[in-house]
Amino acid sequence: MNLLIENPMVLGTIEPVNQVPTFRYIEEDFRDVYGSLIVSNDNYMKFPNGDVVHFDNIHTYLETYFGAAFCTKK
Repeated sequence: MNLLIENPMVLGTIEPVNQVPTFRYIEEDFRDVYGSLIVSNDNYMKFPNGDVVHFDNIHTYLETYFGAAFCTKK
């Protein structure tokens, strides 16, 4: 029995593998330096050193490696 998964971030099916339901992504697993899954239509950045960073993690990367400070004007 296959179950169709409809999610704005991931499209695919759940197929039983050795009697255990396992999610299979349409694409190969593609993750950033923090382990975040990058799927179709996600925004990410590639840096000259080869690092790939999902936009959800860009602030952490810039703070860690570039000493950036994120501020909010009030």
